[in-house]
Amino acid sequence: MKIISLTLSALLLLGTVPAAALEAAAAEKEYFIEAGDVISVNVFPAQEFSKEVTVQPDGNIEIPLLGSMRAQGIKPGELEKMLTAKFSKYVSNPSITLNVRRFSFNRVALIGQVRSPGYHEYREGMRLLDLVALAGGTADYSRDSKVRIYSKIKGEGDKLTEVVIKANLEDVFNGKMESNIPLMTGDIVYIPRKPYSAAARWITDNVVPWATLFVFAITAGLVARNN
Repeated sequence: MKIISLTLSALLLLGTVPAAALEAAAAEKEYFIEAGDVISVNVFPAQEFSKEVTVQPDGNIEIPLLGSMRAQGIKPGELEKMLTAKFSKYVSNPSITLNVRRFSFNRVALIGQVRSPGYHEYREGMRLLDLVALAGGTADYSRDSKVRIYSKIKGEGDKLTEVVIKANLEDVFNGKMESNIPLMTGDIVYIPRKPYSAAARWITDNVVPWATLFVFAITAGLVARNN
């Protein structure tokens, strides 16, 4: 994981992140608990201390017998070990099972030239084409070769770094599935409009109405003259 993080850091300096590097990052990515996550803590054999808790905005959770403790930014497995160590002071040979029941940011967004822009639920293993399909496909004037993915990658010291990843949906539609980039929770995918379509829309909105009115006026004049 450290090697991948260093590689991504070097690529960030160049301003681009290739799909292969992102693929490796997605495969190696480990989840860190975030504020708003709902966590189920099961304590055995002392079930009376089991509880479902929500990570508060300050990053803490309230655990029976233990009180408030930090959870944000910690991996679920590491938090299990911390809880086991703390409960061992009060419970003989405790076994702690921790599950993230609901993720606070378990979604991705698709905006721009698509049929149904907005947020969609993230699914394990989701890729770019999956998200586009959920949105009903691209719109008529989408610029599929210039897709941008705005993502956050955790690097050294668990620091989040925002990156912009270039994607080519046109290649994916042509069967080049290596361009079907894997997505991560929180990603925002933007599909821009083709440049000429903007000009065409301006003409439609500003020139066509006046041209139509002009033709109508001439037609009305000719009819009035003939009568």
